[in-house]
Amino acid sequence: MYSGNRSGGQGYWDGGGAAGAEGPAPAGTLSPAPLFSPGTYERLALLLGSIGLLGVGNNLLVLVLYYKFQRLRTPTHLLLVNISLSDLLVSLFGVTFTFVSCLRNGWVWDTVGCVWDGFSGSLFAVVTRRCYFLKWRTIFPQSLMWL
Repeated sequence: MYSGNRSGGQGYWDGGGAAGAEGPAPAGTLSPAPLFSPGTYERLALLLGSIGLLGVGNNLLVLVLYYKFQRLRTPTHLLLVNISLSDLLVSLFGVTFTFVSCLRNGWVWDTVGCVWDGFSGSLFAVVTRRCYFLKWRTIFPQSLMWL
């Protein structure tokens, strides 16, 4: 278990296992000093939690309605479903990491968590933008003839 300050100083790990397991923290596990006050982190967590819940709820509603009503199964609506699915994944994977970090007043994930958070957010954002482009192209084909 980590016991140290979050001011960027050298922290130490309390050995939860064998005797003598105390020592300097492994490289890359210390967070710098918190950027915001604890109250600001609480407000950010509330905002991110609200955005996450609304994102999951609304995008699930779109997917359920598309599945339930046969007349919505058109190519244009399929693009909207793709956007909704991508936004749902952003709400589940992108917001969750940051939400938990706000609850704990700083980034709590390791390097792999940081890379996954950036990769998943970028991937789902690219998918969403591509679908918006395709949707725009189906509605206004003559406006994009130069592309």
